[in-house]
Amino acid sequence: MEQQFFRTKRFHLGLLLTGGLICSSVLAADADYIAAIEADVAEFTTHEFQPPADSGWIGAGDEASPGAGNQSMDLGGFSAYLQKKSPGSFIFYKKLPVEYQKKLHDDYLSTGDLDRIKEDIFKYSREAKRK
Repeated sequence: MEQQFFRTKRFHLGLLLTGGLICSSVLAADADYIAAIEADVAEFTTHEFQPPADSGWIGAGDEASPGAGNQSMDLGGFSAYLQKKSPGSFIFYKKLPVEYQKKLHDDYLSTGDLDRIKEDIFKYSREAKRK
């Protein structure tokens, strides 16, 4: 009986340690994700993207918007531009179904309004979850 108690105790200790290691690595991965989202949200108020420090995400430079009137930008180019200019929004964008991505691409080419596109990304994310 005592031997079984110690085996059970050792088993639970092993599970706790394994769970702790898994959770700590998940939390470390989420820090970059959260930093990118926070930077993207801050951009809505400041209208300037400040990339998170020590992050794999690279913020935008002072480039002109390639949007309105630029019919040569394909969907891949738009995706890359969005990732560079607004990495937080890009995280949600890349999870959208292709038809929403194409609609956002077309809207951006016709308006060049990246702020509106970012708002639409969140709107379409909610719509896609309902389907």
